[in-house]
Amino acid sequence: MPETKRTWSLRTKLLATYLLIVGVSMVVLFTAFEYRNYHNANKRLHEQIKQIADFQSSTLSVPVWNFDEQSIRLAMSTLANNPHFISGTLLDDYGHVLEHVGEEGAEPNVPELKVTRDIIFSGSERDEVVGKLVLIFGDDQVQSQALERLIFDSFILILLAASLVGGTFIASQRLIGKPLDLLLKGIRRAKVTDDYEPVKWQSTDEVGQVINAFNDMMSHQIETDAALRAARNAAVEAEARLKDAIENISEAFILFDKQQNLVLCNTRFKDFYEYSDEDIRAGISYNRLIELDIERGVVPAVDHFGRSYHDLRSAYNWDTSGSIEVALTDGRHLLIRERPTHAGGRVGIQTDITEIKRAERELRRARDELEHRVEERTHELQAATTEAKKANRAKSEFLSRMSHELRTPLNGILGFAQLLLMDQRHPLSDKQSEYIEHVLKAGNLLLELINEVLDLAKIESGRINLSIENIDPNNVVNECVDMIDAYASEQNISIQRTGNDTPEKYVIGDFTRLKQVLSNLLSNAIKYNVANGKVILDSSEGPQGFWRYTVTDTGYGIEEGNQDQLFQPFNRLNAENTDIEGTGIGLTITKHLIEIMGGEIGVDSKLGEGSTFWVDIPLSDETIVRDAPELDLEISHLPKRIDGTNSILYVEDNPANMRLMRELITQLPRTDFIEAGTAEEGLELIKNSKPDLVLMDINLPGMDGFEAFEVMRDDPNMCDIPVIALTANAMPREVEKGRDLGFKAYLTKPIDVASTLAEITRVLEESKI
Repeated sequence: MPETKRTWSLRTKLLATYLLIVGVSMVVLFTAFEYRNYHNANKRLHEQIKQIADFQSSTLSVPVWNFDEQSIRLAMSTLANNPHFISGTLLDDYGHVLEHVGEEGAEPNVPELKVTRDIIFSGSERDEVVGKLVLIFGDDQVQSQALERLIFDSFILILLAASLVGGTFIASQRLIGKPLDLLLKGIRRAKVTDDYEPVKWQSTDEVGQVINAFNDMMSHQIETDAALRAARNAAVEAEARLKDAIENISEAFILFDKQQNLVLCNTRFKDFYEYSDEDIRAGISYNRLIELDIERGVVPAVDHFGRSYHDLRSAYNWDTSGSIEVALTDGRHLLIRERPTHAGGRVGIQTDITEIKRAERELRRARDELEHRVEERTHELQAATTEAKKANRAKSEFLSRMSHELRTPLNGILGFAQLLLMDQRHPLSDKQSEYIEHVLKAGNLLLELINEVLDLAKIESGRINLSIENIDPNNVVNECVDMIDAYASEQNISIQRTGNDTPEKYVIGDFTRLKQVLSNLLSNAIKYNVANGKVILDSSEGPQGFWRYTVTDTGYGIEEGNQDQLFQPFNRLNAENTDIEGTGIGLTITKHLIEIMGGEIGVDSKLGEGSTFWVDIPLSDETIVRDAPELDLEISHLPKRIDGTNSILYVEDNPANMRLMRELITQLPRTDFIEAGTAEEGLELIKNSKPDLVLMDINLPGMDGFEAFEVMRDDPNMCDIPVIALTANAMPREVEKGRDLGFKAYLTKPIDVASTLAEITRVLEESKI
């Protein structure tokens, strides 16, 4: 007979729990109380033992010192009166027993019950140990007292525990047992009948709250059951509506369970594939549907890409989402989108995209047509670009002609004005000299404007050419200061140089353009300075990899809001309302030149405190070698006389320029001047007269100066005669062409009389070496 599991009632469990809790609590409480009493008794015993030992060691010090045996025996005998005393031994300072009281060979229960004290005699000079006292005590009396208390406390504990358990059990039976019985009857009644009656019990404690909660729960359960029935009916209606919605959507809908069997599909799906109710039914597998599509010829077994329809559809991983386009045999196109469901099945939506495909074909056709139109527009744009390039070339040719046509009369104006000032045979009056100075100033300003406009045009067209080389940073400074010093003196402005006089590395740039940049900054610093002001030019190392030139003036400064307009062309920041001359494009050209050379320019200025312009130029990797002093090629140091008689042929078609050069050559001693109006006439004169130097204009009627020079270079009888180009054509490509051909110098009009004479003198002297 199988053993049945014994079931304990709640009443029995509560009684056992009360007994356990009360019993353990009482035992712990009384144990702690008894331990505390026992501990305090031991503590008092140990303190008493220490006091006895201290007192006896002090009492015995004099008798031991005096060897007073009677006093020693008397003192030791008093120890026996203590109920805890077991034995005591007095030793001299050599360890010999002087007196023993109590049991022989006794040992204490615990080490703390044995105490030892030195017998110290306090003499007149010092304290001296004269013996040792060893005392042994017992704690039997303490333990017997503790046992008596334990027996009494245990009796009290049992009575108290029984009273507490009994009272608690009776109270719990009244307060918990009875209402729980009522609750249990109510639960059993609710299980077997729908006619629920609330459990009747009146209390506000936890049991009453549980019964009230049960009553509320049952009431709520009745309401929930009613709501559940209503929800079930609503779900049935919703399912019907969902099926109706699925039936009426424009897309085909299909649903499979996790076994890959069909759950439902709408009529649209059957129409797409021309299925009958017999062909498709719930429970048919996913792969079988694919096979049916192929067998019935609804879809081609292989598409035009060579892909198998069966492999294409079944290749989907059941647990992943995806979409494919399928072309049916009747020409329709379907977009099939499928994804896994949360229950492990698969749901699919299929859309007829035949019209979309047709629209895509139309779009491709329109795109091809658009591309064709774009290609036509591209050809038109290329043609327009070609026309723009032609216009740009025409612009360059116009600038070249303008430069030539403006420089030619300027050459006469500035040249003759300089000759008037230099003519010592017919000196001018002060008034006339002043007028001539005004003419020169206005002419030079016009020349500066021409040069700047040409530079700006070349920069904007991207056709400016630079000769990048290694440059000693201070060579540029030296030439700029020498060139600008006279102008500074005229304006009563002092120039101060600071910085590194012996730089270690070159800078990388175009020497001429870098000199143009610094000259422009120095000229502006002088021009816009205050009376008797100062300009500081600093040349030193700048940021990493750069050399910095800094030009600081003591002028009026620039408002911070206007500083970003400084480098815009033709913007003089209201300086046009003053008597300060300028074009407003110098800083624009300066900025472009610096950036083309890989550098940077900036300004720091405050109104009323002057301005500081700085230029950073890249440093070269090469180190400057200063093994020998540089040659001084200043024009002022060139010889002013030419030994012997010289002849100079000038080929020029402009009478004013010819007369100017004739007057200029008269400044050279023992020099004959020969004139030719065309290149052909000049070549004939060169053959016949063999001049020492030829000055050749470039823009000549008929044969130009370049062609005439090539004829001279190819003729053995004329190739040794030096030729200086003297022309109003200052375009960079023309200057570069002249230097490449081999001209000894390429001078542009309008000429500077002193510089031109110095250049002629230099070439004549070199030809005689």
